[in-house]
Formats: sequence, structure tokens, C-alpha cells
Amino acid sequence: MKLSTEEIIYQLNNIIDKTIFNNLLILSINERSIFLSREIGLKNSFVEGDMLFIEPIFSPVNKETVIGAVSEFRELVIIDELKNAFDITDDYIYNEANRIYEEKIIPKMHKFRLGESIISIENKNILLVDLGSNTALTLLCAIKSCINSKRFKNKCCRAFYFKRISR
Repeated sequence: MKLSTEEIIYQLNNIIDKTIFNNLLILSINERSIFLSREIGLKNSFVEGDMLFIEPIFSPVNKETVIGAVSEFRELVIIDELKNAFDITDDYIYNEANRIYEEKIIPKMHKFRLGESIISIENKNILLVDLGSNTALTLLCAIKSCINSKRFKNKCCRAFYFKRISR
């Protein structure tokens, strides 16, 4: 049995520290989580949110293996064990990250935000929402992007993720 979106929202509302809803920005980190982010915001009388665009980087050896991720802030998270196992060069990873940024992330920014950058996250509490995280690579990239962003002044970044699981 899979958890429904309503069950996920109910469980999250029960475990989340309500004090973070003061000055909160909800960031969806994949398109599947937009609805969940919106519902969390509405159930807590909050409407400010945005999407943080993150795309996977695949191995040149095995096109189905994700070796890293890149965000719209051009932050990278790389799985060193896979990079080393497949003998992948840093040049390949950085060139691929740049290509993905140009070909996938920028068009999504234009589609969803008309080319504008992400809403300001300066001095905000950030709630990252990822529906269906398998390896947490996207979530790690989002956390790194928020922490390293020049717009981010707080010293904490809270992340919750729910994985739809079979029972």
C-alpha cells in the first residue's frame, strides 16, 4: 500500500516544528512535489513557495547510472565512488553539468518563471520538499545549493522527504 498525498501531508504536519512556518519559503525540488508543497503551504496558511531546479548527471559508461546532480545555482553533488569506479574525469563531469544547465535547467527556468531567478531565500527558513527521493542525491544538491547560495544567510536548512513506500 502506498501513502497517499493526504497521508504524507498529515504526517508531515504532525512531525514538523511549527515555528519554522514563520518567515518560511517552501521549495519543491522536483516537479512531482509541486502539489505536495502547495498543499503543505495552504494547510499552514502559507503561500510563498518556488521550485529549485535540479537535474541528474549520468555516467558516460552506463547511461542509466546517475553519478551526480547539478542545481540552478550550478552547485554539484558527485558520487565519488561511482566516478572512481567508472574512471570518469572531472572534465567530463563539469562539461556535462554545464551542458545540462544550459539545455535543461535554463529552459525550465524560462518555462516556470519566465527566465527569472529563484525567489529570494535571504534570511528565510527553507522547507525542501522532494516527493519520491530514492538516493537523496537531489535533496543533497538542494541543501548544498541553499547553504552555499549568497542569498542564504541562515545557518540551518531543514529538509524533510517522504518516499512513497509499499507496505
